[in-house]
Amino acid sequence: MKFNTTLTIIKNIFIKEKTLLDHWFETDERIRFSIMASLNMGLRYLLFIILSLLFTTLHYQFTLLLMWLISSFIAFYTYKKFVFSTQRNHLQEYLKSIAIWILSYFINAGILSLLINRYQINLFLGQGIAICFLLISNYLLFKHFAFRQPSPLKRWEKLFKLFDILPKN
Repeated sequence: MKFNTTLTIIKNIFIKEKTLLDHWFETDERIRFSIMASLNMGLRYLLFIILSLLFTTLHYQFTLLLMWLISSFIAFYTYKKFVFSTQRNHLQEYLKSIAIWILSYFINAGILSLLINRYQINLFLGQGIAICFLLISNYLLFKHFAFRQPSPLKRWEKLFKLFDILPKN
């Protein structure tokens, strides 16, 4: 019995248990984005409902704009830290994210307007449908534009870099 306890203590010293965060980053990036985007979209949807109920006299497009402005900070942080895990310039990435959100806002507003005015769909159901369309396009834009990682060097490029043959940028 004493030997097993000692063996367990030694094992615990040398073998690090994986944390939930370790498991999280082992998950495919598209799945991480889908989870975080779903949570962010859920937050946006809830925020849209709350703002719509609080400001009933305002037009729904203004409420939509308020919702996007408020939720952008949380979404940027979660995508940067928990999906793409970048360490580069925060301001530059945030400005690129804002460009994506501006495009997403207009897509969202267009879809919502179409669903409400042409198909007479309920405002809240229409916003739920519009959010679903943004998931794939936003992933591609965030991955390849806002949080784009530098591509790894090929073997021959590493060799040239070793001998300082490649031209400087």
